[in-house]
Amino acid sequence: MGFKKISIEKYIELHLKHNPKENKVDLEKRLKYALKEYQKGIKCSCGNDIWVVGSASVGNSCFTCITGESMPKDDYELDSAIKKRENRKGQRHINDIQSLEIHGFFDDDGYEINEDLIKKPTLCLTCIHDNDPNEEPLCNMTRFDQQGEPEFECFAYKKIDS
Repeated sequence: MGFKKISIEKYIELHLKHNPKENKVDLEKRLKYALKEYQKGIKCSCGNDIWVVGSASVGNSCFTCITGESMPKDDYELDSAIKKRENRKGQRHINDIQSLEIHGFFDDDGYEINEDLIKKPTLCLTCIHDNDPNEEPLCNMTRFDQQGEPEFECFAYKKIDS
């Protein structure tokens, strides 16, 4: 299942058909604001991405927190918000994995992290913790968290004694 894509214009039209007393200008303003918040990476208080369509009515919250359901079933989401979610194709979500099979790391949105794909910054090569199996999980979480940042920082870094 999942969200049904809809343009902002079509959603406004559909919403007003079912809620004729709703103010069109106000609805459009709230939807655009919620979309901007989503695109900035604003999260629900539980840590998940906000649901733009729902957030326009009740504030920045995810689908589950708004509806109480774990997954959308034919619920609408703006197409521009779904494009971001589609970049997750191929990754398993924690909700789709049997509880006895859950292991490893997951990102803030609940998607499994493939540790083999986390790039190792050159700073790590001169660190005493590099290739230490006891430190590897923490190192991988630090590396993953800073992917895409202009500069890598590690507060556990200790230079190898020469």
